[in-house]
Amino acid sequence: MKQAFRIMIIGFAFAASGCVSQLLETDPPKPRYLIGFVDAAAVAGADVDWSLIIENPGASRAYDTTKIAVSRTAGRIEYFSGGEWASRAPVVVQMAMIQAFEDSGRILAVGNRADIGLSDFALQTDIRRLDLDVAGGNRSARIDIYVRLTNGRSKVFAAKSFSATAPARSNSGDDVASAFDTALKSVVAELVNWTFEKGEGGGSSS
Repeated sequence: MKQAFRIMIIGFAFAASGCVSQLLETDPPKPRYLIGFVDAAAVAGADVDWSLIIENPGASRAYDTTKIAVSRTAGRIEYFSGGEWASRAPVVVQMAMIQAFEDSGRILAVGNRADIGLSDFALQTDIRRLDLDVAGGNRSARIDIYVRLTNGRSKVFAAKSFSATAPARSNSGDDVASAFDTALKSVVAELVNWTFEKGEGGGSSS
């Protein structure tokens, strides 16, 4: 009788340990994505003798997150389940811009406000769209960024909206991230060249 009772206790112990093991199991972490390097040739040109602060980009709460936004219908945002940004989306965008200016090798100094206390110009950006458009069977990364070149205070020298789209080959995290990478590189290269042009023109909006 005692032997049978002992066997039952051991059996319950193994069963309990199995339950605990299953309870402790978790889903694998989602892959995290950054934006790659902009080709230096796309932002090549003459050197400039001024410095630039890249302000923290503005964004609505829908985009100010590590989650990758998905748009199925106008005015509604969901989030991608197959991956996320390595940091909040505005930080990812800011890092991509700073890196592109640095890699151009053309500018005296560039960085965020914590890196550069004073500068000749400041670039202010508003992220208006940064989502995966899946409406109507589409699957494209969409980016829309409004940019202002300022003196870091109240004076705006020039402003422009930059946008791009890039199709994603599938719903996989890598393909979605690749589409965002393509679209954002295009936008960043264009706004970097525009900033150099306007900065060299003394901020002229012409």
